[in-house]
Amino acid sequence: MSGKKKDSMRKAPGNQGTHEKKLAPSKVAPSRGGLQKGTSTIAFIPLLIILLVSFAVYFNALSWDFVYDDKDQVVENPWIRDIGNILTIFSKGVWSFKLEGNTSNYYRPLMHIVYMLNYHLFGLNPWGFHLVNILFHCGASVLVFLIIRRFLTEQRGTTPSTYLSPPFIAAVLFASHPIHTEAVTWIAGLPDVAFTVFYLLAFYFYMLFRDGAKGCYAASVLSFSVATLFKEPALTLPIVLIIYDYQLRKFDETLRVEIKRYIPYVVVSAIYLSLRYYALGSFAPTESYASLSTYQFIINVFPLFREYLTSLLWPFNPNFWHTFHPISSLFDAKGMSSIVVTTIFVVVAVAARNRNKMLFWGLLLLVIPLLPVFYIKGITGKPFAERYLYLPSFGYVLLVAVFLSWAKETLPHSVMIISIVATIIVGAYAVGTINRNNAWKDNFALWSDTARKSPDSANAHYNLGVEYISLRQSDRAMAEFQAAVRLKPDASEAHNDLGFAYASEGQWERAIAEYQTAVRLKPDNAKAHNNLGVAYASQGQADRAATEYQTAVRLKPDFVKAYYNLANVYASQGQMEKAVAEYQTVLRLKPDYAEAHNNLGTAYASQGQMDRATEEYETALRLRPDNAKAHNNLGTVYRSQGQMDRAVAEYETALRLRPDYAEAHYNLAIAYGLQSHLDKAAAEYQTTLRLKPDFRDARQRLNDIVSRQH
Repeated sequence: MSGKKKDSMRKAPGNQGTHEKKLAPSKVAPSRGGLQKGTSTIAFIPLLIILLVSFAVYFNALSWDFVYDDKDQVVENPWIRDIGNILTIFSKGVWSFKLEGNTSNYYRPLMHIVYMLNYHLFGLNPWGFHLVNILFHCGASVLVFLIIRRFLTEQRGTTPSTYLSPPFIAAVLFASHPIHTEAVTWIAGLPDVAFTVFYLLAFYFYMLFRDGAKGCYAASVLSFSVATLFKEPALTLPIVLIIYDYQLRKFDETLRVEIKRYIPYVVVSAIYLSLRYYALGSFAPTESYASLSTYQFIINVFPLFREYLTSLLWPFNPNFWHTFHPISSLFDAKGMSSIVVTTIFVVVAVAARNRNKMLFWGLLLLVIPLLPVFYIKGITGKPFAERYLYLPSFGYVLLVAVFLSWAKETLPHSVMIISIVATIIVGAYAVGTINRNNAWKDNFALWSDTARKSPDSANAHYNLGVEYISLRQSDRAMAEFQAAVRLKPDASEAHNDLGFAYASEGQWERAIAEYQTAVRLKPDNAKAHNNLGVAYASQGQADRAATEYQTAVRLKPDFVKAYYNLANVYASQGQMEKAVAEYQTVLRLKPDYAEAHNNLGTAYASQGQMDRATEEYETALRLRPDNAKAHNNLGTVYRSQGQMDRAVAEYETALRLRPDYAEAHYNLAIAYGLQSHLDKAAAEYQTTLRLKPDFRDARQRLNDIVSRQH
C-alpha cells in the first residue's frame, strides 16, 4: 500500500507486549522506526541482546593479527597514511597502490577510506581494525531484526512479540552464523560487512518511506550510494526494491510515479559505473579462467549455487579457500546433483510466488545478492568465498522467521519446542563461530587449516610454505612448495620460493633449477631473477649474478634488494665506482638501509675517501648500533688515521656484540701490535686462528711476534 494513499487510515499501534496483537490487514500501520511509539524501555532489551551476541561471538578475534591481504591493504598500503590520497583513492582500483596499471576488477574506494580512519585512530594495531569490522556486524544484525520485524508486521497484520519472536530469533541466528567469520574476523572482509550495513539501511529507509516517512527516501538513496562505493553487489538493491514494490506492496500508483521512484537509484548506479570505468579503464579488465568456454561458464553456475546453499545451511566446516574444479558437462555426478538442487529451488520459488509471498521474498533475497558472484570470469582468485554469503544469509534468516511466524500461528502448542530448538541452533552457531575465529589468529593458523581442508589447493600449500619459511622451517616449506608446484606446475612464484627453500638448505644446484623454471614461466618475475642472481653469486659466478640483478631492477625499478646485491657484486669484482653508484641508488630508495651505508663506507674507504667512509659507517651505526661489522670497519678507518685508541674501542665494541667475529679479533690484534702491546696482540691472533684456522695472515703475524719475543 502507498503511504500517500493510506495516510488517512493510519492508527498508532498498541503497546508491544509478549503476545501477538491481531490487526485488520487494512489497518496495519507500522511505526516509522523499528520499535513503535510508546514502547516501554524493556522492549529495547532484544536489541541489546542482539548487539551482545554479535559482539560476544567475535570477541576473541580482537587479539588476532593481520593475515593474508591485510598485510598489503593495511600494513603496506601508503594510501591510508595520508589524507591527501583521498582523490587518488577515488580515481584508482583497489590494488593500484601496489600494482602498476589496473590489474584488478575491483573499485572500492570507501574500503581505503575506512582503513585510513582506522589507521589514524589505531595506528597499525590490528585490534582496532577488528573492532570496526565487529561493530559493522553488530549494526547489520540489528538491521536484520528491524527489517524482518517490520516486514512481518506489514505482511501478516500482526505485531510480533518482543521476546523469542521470529525477528529476534532470525537476528540472533544472523549474528552468530559461522559462515560470517570470513567477512567479520578477516580485516580484509570489511567491504562485505560495510556494504551490507548500508544496503540493509537503504532498504530499511525505503520501507519507512513507503509507509509515509517521506524524509527517509533521501536517506535510502544516500545509503545506497555509500554501499556501492564499498562493494559491487550493492548494485542489486534497485532490483530488490522493484520486486518488493511489485510483489509485496503492489504498484498502486501510476506507472510514471512508480518509475520515477527508482530514478535516483538508477542515477547513483550510473555514477558508480562511470567512476568504476574511469578508475579501472573497463568494467572488468581482468578475465579469469580463460580456458573455459561460454558453455562451461554457464553450467558451472549450478554447482557453484549448490555449494553456496550447502555452506549456508551447514556452516560447520568452513574453509577459506574452496578449490574450484569446473565441470565440463551437466551429466556427471556433480552436474546432475547441482541441477537437482537448482531445480528444486526454482520450483519452490515459482510455487511460492502466488501462494506464499513471504517465502518467495525470502528466496529472492537469498539469491539476488549472489548474482554478481555467478559471473565467474570477473571473480579473480576464487569463484567461491564464504564472505560472499554475508548479505545472502539475510534471505536465509528471513525464511527462518517466516517459518517461525507460520508455526506460531498454525501450531501454537509447538512454540516452546521451537524456542528450545532455536536456542540450541544459536548455541551451536555461536560455538562454531568462536572456534572458527581461531583459524584467523595469524597466517600460520589460517593456512594450516586451509591446506588441511583443501589438500588440492596449490594456493593453500604455497602460502603455508611461505609461513614455514618465515619460521625457518625450510624442510617443511619444501614439502609445501613441492605440493604447490605438483598441483600447479606453471606457478612461477611457487617454483621461486621452492628454490629459496633449497637455497636455505645449501642445495644450490636445485635452487638454481627452480629459479630458472620460475623465470621461464614468468620472464618478468623480478624476485626470481634476483634470487637466481644470489644463487649464481654463491657459486662464484659473479658475471651471471650481475646479469640477473640487472634484469631484476629493469623489471622493477624500485627493487632495493636487487640494487644492493648488484652493488655487492660490483664491489667483489673491484668495480668500486659502479658499486658506489648502486649503493647510492639503494639509499635514495631506502635511506635507512644500515647495511648499504656500511658497504658504501667500505667502497669509499677502498677509494681512499676516509672522511666519507667515516660518515657512512657512523650513519650505519646510528641506524643500527648493534652492527658489529660497521664498528669493525669504523675501527679500521680510525687505525688508518693513526687514532689507535678509538680504533681499539670500536674493535672491542664489535667483539662485545659478536665474540666469534674473527676479522675483528684480527684487526684488534693489529691495533695492539701498533701500540706495542705484543702479548695482547698475540692473544688476539690466537683467538682469530681458533675461530678461523686457515687465516694465513693471522698465523704469519703471530709467528712474527713469537720470533721477536725470542
